[in-house]
Amino acid sequence: MSRYTRPPNTSLFVRNVADATRPEDLRREFGRYGPIVDVYIPLDFYTRRPRGFAYVQYPLFHSLL
Repeated sequence: MSRYTRPPNTSLFVRNVADATRPEDLRREFGRYGPIVDVYIPLDFYTRRPRGFAYVQYPLFHSLL
C-alpha cells in the first residue's frame, strides 16, 4: 500500500448540460441528495460558452469511512 492515498471522489460529473443552465439550477436539482460544496460549469476558452457538462461537488463525510 502506498503512503499517499487519495480521498474518495466527492464530485459528480453531469453530461448534456444546456447552455442556459446556471450553477443555481444544478444546486437546486442535486441539492435534494445532500449538501453541495461547489458547482463548476466549464467554459470554452475561445467562445466563453458552456462546454455542455458540469461537476457537482459534495462534501466528504468522514463518518462514512
